[in-house]
Amino acid sequence: MIDRRSHIWATTGLALFTLLSAGCSEVAFENGGVKNEIEGASIEAPPPPGGVIKNSYFFVKRTADILFVIDTSGSMAEEQALLQNGFPSFTSTINTYSGGTLDWHIGITSTDVSAEGPGRQGALAAFAGVAANTYYLDSSVNTAQANSAFQATVSLGINGSGDERGIAAARMMAAREFDPATSRGFLRADTPLSVIVLSDEDESSTGRASPTFEAIDDPSNFIRDIRALDTYSSGSKTITFHSIVTGSQACMGAGGLYMGDVYMELSRLTNGIIGDICALNKTYQQQLESLAVNIVNESKTYTLPCNNILGGTAKIYEQGLGGALVLVPSTFLAPNKVVLQSAPAVGSLVKAHFTCMD
Repeated sequence: MIDRRSHIWATTGLALFTLLSAGCSEVAFENGGVKNEIEGASIEAPPPPGGVIKNSYFFVKRTADILFVIDTSGSMAEEQALLQNGFPSFTSTINTYSGGTLDWHIGITSTDVSAEGPGRQGALAAFAGVAANTYYLDSSVNTAQANSAFQATVSLGINGSGDERGIAAARMMAAREFDPATSRGFLRADTPLSVIVLSDEDESSTGRASPTFEAIDDPSNFIRDIRALDTYSSGSKTITFHSIVTGSQACMGAGGLYMGDVYMELSRLTNGIIGDICALNKTYQQQLESLAVNIVNESKTYTLPCNNILGGTAKIYEQGLGGALVLVPSTFLAPNKVVLQSAPAVGSLVKAHFTCMD
């Protein structure tokens, strides 16, 4: 079954706080209300025409669901081996950069959607070297054991379909995981999803020119379709697509068969990282480290319940001892996201205060 844990949005049990001064770093409360005597307090300016001042509450989580989509066509033996060898740098960076606080799931599937089978049509591959029927690794597993299990599994072979469709495979995975009848528990509510595709060809091998290219392969449909499947999250799921593909003419000459234009398009749409499959320098270590940093940053990013927030108005506060609200350093990402730069401890109650222009 799907883990339906989510950000807990405060409801009737949580007193509604009123912020008197956007410039104050602390606001004290008594008996669920604002103190009447706050030295230097000022009345908040009214919102601009069409704007509404909103408050939203959530508990801090640091979670990530990470899917590796592996090209299993006949030209991929060397690249699979490079990913296999470089993977420990990925988990090491995640643990170091997050201070060991990131709650992660890692799964593997292939670009082969030609027929049903283990690791095909978006089905998660079972991991080797761990308990039977383990379809994802998680952060509760010893890191060395997780590395060993991933390395024993990620070389999925080179007998897969030559019609590589990594975007379609990731979309099929989401359909499986959001269906209670087929879910392995990999995807969780209110958890960012990061997809990492490794392929030396484009979606449908040759991209949009391919006769097998369908709506499920189109980057413009990817986020919308997965969010439509997700009926468990309290808000819009954050989805990032990363591409380790043929991204240059130089790579084409060094063993990349087809330019990964469609994959790179989806990475740009989702602010993902575009890597280089021709970086055959023993491992993909540097690229995996960059991906790990990006994923940890995504875990500190929250989508607020408004489609268009007025720039400069989003402020984040942590509820401290005695009910005081303490300003949390954050960065606003238009149109409706905030990144907690100094993320409070996991489980901390946080208030987002912003002007919504919907």
